[in-house]
Amino acid sequence: MNSDTKATDTINTFFDFCSGIGAGRLGLELNGLRCVGRSDTSRLADITYCLLHESGGEKNYGNLKRIKCDQIPDFDMLIAGFPCQTFSVMGRKAGFDDSRGQIIFHLAEIISSKKPKCFLLENVRGLTTHDNGKTFQIIIDLLKNKGYSIYHKVLNSIDYGVPQMRWRIYVVGFRNDLKVKDFEFPDTVEKPHLFDGFLVDDYPISKENLEILPYYLNNKTNQGKYAVRDLLKMEGKVLDTRMSDLRIYDDKVPTLRAQRDGLYYVHGGKIYQMSGYEALLLQGFPSYIAKRARGKVTDRHLLMQAGNAMTVNVIQSLGQLIINKINS
Repeated sequence: MNSDTKATDTINTFFDFCSGIGAGRLGLELNGLRCVGRSDTSRLADITYCLLHESGGEKNYGNLKRIKCDQIPDFDMLIAGFPCQTFSVMGRKAGFDDSRGQIIFHLAEIISSKKPKCFLLENVRGLTTHDNGKTFQIIIDLLKNKGYSIYHKVLNSIDYGVPQMRWRIYVVGFRNDLKVKDFEFPDTVEKPHLFDGFLVDDYPISKENLEILPYYLNNKTNQGKYAVRDLLKMEGKVLDTRMSDLRIYDDKVPTLRAQRDGLYYVHGGKIYQMSGYEALLLQGFPSYIAKRARGKVTDRHLLMQAGNAMTVNVIQSLGQLIINKINS
């Protein structure tokens, strides 16, 4: 931070750490902010990132553990959806014992060195309860000790303009000299309908997947409840095959995850597979942007990458409130 920086300066720029396919970037750009750099180690995700965003040859600084802070540009805001598998209820909950769980310490050092006006971090809800809440408290104390006032809340993407259930913890930090007080998280909005611009592809279930669908109908939970012909009558329902179970949702989808296969839906008496393009739409990417990757990245990879992404709508809503708070 330059010595002549004023606490009343507005936010203009941000750095996109753990950038993935850039959902966080887009959410902030929709608020008029400008990205000055990104950092991610996934080559395939970065290919999609470059397709989706007009990055203009902007540099990917790679592994943030190896970043030297004097070699990256200054920025007003840091955003990062740091790796969550180590804290997820679906994972092994290894926490800080997993190298991915240590990313937060490297982010904290970057924050300490670059001293941005604010930051926005996102992770799975399970982070808040890992090790009976001790892990999360360590992170909050760490960030406070870097000179920031901290606010956090679990938000669900379904409350912010997409029909996807996705609980995530959002941590907002303001540099102490800005004297920000009483930050409030965004109000919820009405959920849109699933078939109003989200499930739009014509991608019938493959013969292979149709043949294994009865397996999910014969487990302990569902045995005797349904046959495939019954599913065909469930107009508008989403079918989620996970583990050995089948779960059915009405006008919404479960959390998109990197390792989730087998999301289907019923429309017009047919069963369709969810496509990667549809997954991008469910993460809040506008169709004109999502189309940039359609047909250029495989459905398998797009589904994985969307499952790792933030929800654009949530970041846009949070970003606007953060900007307003500092500008005021």
